[in-house]
Amino acid sequence: MRAFRSIALLLAVWLAAASAHAQPALMVYDFTLTMTPRGNIDYVKSLGYSGLVTRLKSSADLLKLKEYESYASRIDGFDLIAYVAFDFNDPASPLVWRDALPVLAKAGSPLWVVVKKAPSDAAIRQLLMQMARESQAFGVQTVVYPHWNTSIETADEAATHIAAVGHPNLLNSLHTAHEIRGGNQYDIEAVVAAHVAQTALVAIAGADHHAYAGPPLPFLNWSDVIKPLDEGGYSLLPFLQALQDAGYDGPVILQTFGIISNPGHLQRSIRRYGVYTAQLNSGGHQSETLAADPDWPIARTAR
Repeated sequence: MRAFRSIALLLAVWLAAASAHAQPALMVYDFTLTMTPRGNIDYVKSLGYSGLVTRLKSSADLLKLKEYESYASRIDGFDLIAYVAFDFNDPASPLVWRDALPVLAKAGSPLWVVVKKAPSDAAIRQLLMQMARESQAFGVQTVVYPHWNTSIETADEAATHIAAVGHPNLLNSLHTAHEIRGGNQYDIEAVVAAHVAQTALVAIAGADHHAYAGPPLPFLNWSDVIKPLDEGGYSLLPFLQALQDAGYDGPVILQTFGIISNPGHLQRSIRRYGVYTAQLNSGGHQSETLAADPDWPIARTAR
């Protein structure tokens, strides 16, 4: 009997560990998805993704967001997030984010904002204060989206504006692609340590080990910093480990911008994310054989 209990206990521990390794919670952008909102949600959910992110720039995007929210609200454990591309030169921008607030509130989504073509730091901070105040009235959190080649390029720049605004409803986000472009490729753990306490969202992508960092160039695209997770020589393990060590438990989102002619990249990315999850759960000591194993089993995400 004692031996049976020992075997049962070991089996329970093994099953718990296997479950932890096999259920990575990963959201994904809808850049490469071309079906209806319902079709897109069904597709990414079938692959094991726990949620979807869509862009909000125009009135047409707002209609799409409403369709997404209507369907996603019927699916237990599936999250929906919209990011707003606010352009100071676009007269529609102030209308879009305000009109989106009731939908974002229903979706439980933050107001995640990329700021473009701001005339001054003062204008940025006035905008962020307005967003923080007005979104709070809807029970919506405002989150800055640092984006290379915009008015706020890195988490460090965002943190400076957040501190200057000083509103409790204004938080930051971390993106590996934009931190690499901003020159933080080799200091990514320090970036996490500096900003994770105010971080509400995280986005990741595969990247080349020596990806470009610096000002915009006319011939440059995103292919060196936005890859499927199983491509490129840059390991995301230190970044993910730093997040875990700091207790981050918010959404992690797969960035897919520009990945078009690459069949199966969503399946391969969630498989690779499962490998990262397994490495984190085992203390980061999984072998390179495990990390490279294309058949590493991934169960569908349950949240």
